[in-house]
Amino acid sequence: MVTEQELEAVGRALADPRQPLHARFRALFTLRGLGGPGAIAWISKAFGDDSALLKHELAYCLGQMQDPRAIPALLDVLRDTRQEPMVRHEAGWGRGAIASAVVFSVAACAPLSPQVAETCQLAVKRLEWLQRHSGEPLGAGPYLSVDPAPPAEERDVGRLRDVLLDEAQPLFERYRAMFALRNAGGEEAALALAEG
Repeated sequence: MVTEQELEAVGRALADPRQPLHARFRALFTLRGLGGPGAIAWISKAFGDDSALLKHELAYCLGQMQDPRAIPALLDVLRDTRQEPMVRHEAGWGRGAIASAVVFSVAACAPLSPQVAETCQLAVKRLEWLQRHSGEPLGAGPYLSVDPAPPAEERDVGRLRDVLLDEAQPLFERYRAMFALRNAGGEEAALALAEG
């Protein structure tokens, strides 16, 4: 168990722009592991930083924590047009990772850049898929991450590659193929992903 003082020290390291980026990332992932409202508050404060890369990871970590208390911060970032598109994209996905239908609607994503809106639509598709498959085991992937789409059931790398590369396929299905390829591993799957 960590004390309030220890949590604050980690939070201050994250929020300090004079710290090297690798130290701030270490602080961020420590806060992600600790979880809870204090960690969410420190992570949320850091969205005022100049580093788009750091802010992208802030949103990623808030989503991966899957704590509904992170939703207001992610929604603020998603709607903040001063934030870089990749940061807003990750905030949109972070909201989807929390997997609450109450939290998400495509309407909540407007007006957004096409890339960010696409992320929000993908998150909504994931939530719809989860609702249709509630009670079914998702199957743990080898990376212990909450992904934007569940991996496809298909295991044939060639067929998965075809879906991934087919721009006529719905984006959600292409993501499912991508995550199935990632989980499959190996040279053939890696080459298919590289083609994407």
